[in-house]
Amino acid sequence: MTTHTPEELGCLVGGPARAAEVALARLLDAGLVRVSREGVLSAVHVPGRGPATPLEAQILSGLRTGRSLHDVLHGARTSAEAEGLRSHLADRGLLRRHRSWRPRLYPWLMLLGFGLIAVGFLDWLWPEVVRPLTEVVDNTVPGLPDWIHYAAGVALLVWSTVLSARDPGRLRTRAGYLAVKRAQRRAGPQDRFGAVAVCGLRGKIGGVAVAGMFGLTAAAVATLPGRDASSGSSCGGGCSSSSCGGGDGGGDGGGCGGGCGGGGD
Repeated sequence: MTTHTPEELGCLVGGPARAAEVALARLLDAGLVRVSREGVLSAVHVPGRGPATPLEAQILSGLRTGRSLHDVLHGARTSAEAEGLRSHLADRGLLRRHRSWRPRLYPWLMLLGFGLIAVGFLDWLWPEVVRPLTEVVDNTVPGLPDWIHYAAGVALLVWSTVLSARDPGRLRTRAGYLAVKRAQRRAGPQDRFGAVAVCGLRGKIGGVAVAGMFGLTAAAVATLPGRDASSGSSCGGGCSSSSCGGGDGGGDGGGCGGGCGGGGD
């Protein structure tokens, strides 16, 4: 089974913002970053230790002087390193590089389906109203039964519904969607970095506040950037979060956060 790093899972679940939270959590755990009660971050020099990923290096490089938690995570989320992570996931087939254009077609298919049903209904109640239209159809394709409008309308509604369920335009691919679902099922307090990836620093897992696992106070958590709405993933695996919202994302995927993914089929 293909494995994914906590940063990759974070990006799939909640986008670059979530990946940045994972990177910061790893730096806090390694003792390379210190956070005050008010949410001010500062770098700590530890001989023999250093950042393990480009995103961790980006965060650490910006901490030569104390910076707020909000500014650090916002800068990491919009950094070239975060974009490189998204590109890496796209290369692996877990994210789409762009949202699909096809979901824009589904509402028009539904509208056409309802229109055909309405034409059939009007043809039954007030045939004189739609007679010109039905005559054109009868002359083009003679011998059509009267119920064809209803059948065609229902077929279009079913077709558009199936298409929208299979391809809702999220950024996560089917493989990315399944990877997120597996991570959400396995998430628990025993895997602290996985908990950040799935639930975010604002979340709780198994009744335990994720931020508290890394020594973040409530005042520090309150300074976290708001939810990135580009994902649309959904909470799972026992995760609950004040930042949770509805589904995306695609991207790519909702959710316990926003971002990359916005997953989906």
